[in-house]
Amino acid sequence: MKKHIILSVSIILMLFSVGKAVAHPPKNMGVSWNKEQKTLFVTAEHAVNDPSKHYILSMSILDGNNQLLVKQYTKQSSSKEFSDSVVLKDIAPNTKIRIQLLCNIMGSTETTYLIP
Repeated sequence: MKKHIILSVSIILMLFSVGKAVAHPPKNMGVSWNKEQKTLFVTAEHAVNDPSKHYILSMSILDGNNQLLVKQYTKQSSSKEFSDSVVLKDIAPNTKIRIQLLCNIMGSTETTYLIP
């Protein structure tokens, strides 16, 4: 009986560890700005097996503590990375913004960017 309990607990712990290993936050976020179009381009590494089940859930853009934009997603367009662009018409040059990406399973990443 004791061996069965130890075996069961071990299997549960292994399964939990495997689940955490395949779920991961986005990383290496890249940000660029197109001045003429007032468009922000965001990319991040987020390799997944199934982009309809494991994807970037939301992108938030903040100016200080003021939320400028939140965009939600239901899938990721690529199994290797996340990418999207947003128009920010009313943003002034030299504004320091924060971009946050949230994975639908686990983790998030954040970076700051100075609008040129």
